[in-house]
Amino acid sequence: MHPAVRAFVEDVAEAVELPDPIVEFGSMQVEAEQNSDLRSLFSGRSYLGTDYREGPGVDRVEDLRALSFADGEVGTAICLETLEHVSDPPAACRELARVVASGGVAILSAPTLLGIHAYPDDYFRFMPDSFRAMLAGFDDVWVHGLGDPAMPMWILGVAAKDRTLGLSLNRLPRTAATQAEHDAARGRFKLGPFRYPGRDLIRELVPQIPRVIRERAADRMRRR
Repeated sequence: MHPAVRAFVEDVAEAVELPDPIVEFGSMQVEAEQNSDLRSLFSGRSYLGTDYREGPGVDRVEDLRALSFADGEVGTAICLETLEHVSDPPAACRELARVVASGGVAILSAPTLLGIHAYPDDYFRFMPDSFRAMLAGFDDVWVHGLGDPAMPMWILGVAAKDRTLGLSLNRLPRTAATQAEHDAARGRFKLGPFRYPGRDLIRELVPQIPRVIRERAADRMRRR
């Protein structure tokens, strides 16, 4: 889990009343070096971690496309960096809307600019409108593309049943700071949606310079 996504969950937990029980869908802690365990953010609360296979952080095996939870059984659903690994994300979101209780909330995220990371499969990338469409089963939906407006790094979403959250970026200070840092790109080079420190840009570009020079010279020779 990227620190920006964890910070987003911290923001939502402070800005929105999140009812119990809290159920995380996609809770397996795949990367041991990443701080992906969210339980410390909800200390003393009823918290259940689910995933489609057993592993660290998983209390119960569930298929997001066909959950075993009863209608309205979940107070707060958390589904982070998981929908891209589900073969039918709209069905998964319909299931989330079904199991979340009246007054309940769903917190979601998915990467956009991230290479294939199969755990064991990686199917999709999303845009803000994708989230809005898939979360149509909720009554109030807030979505933000974190990063470049034309090509975000992550899609973040919060959805509620039978309540209005009135969320905006300025109510989520950590997330707003991440967005502001991306926009400012202080000390970094802007290349489309990417922000590169100078040393990283040099490392990427320098090895390619001789090849580009040779190819351009060859093109000029062919045009003569």
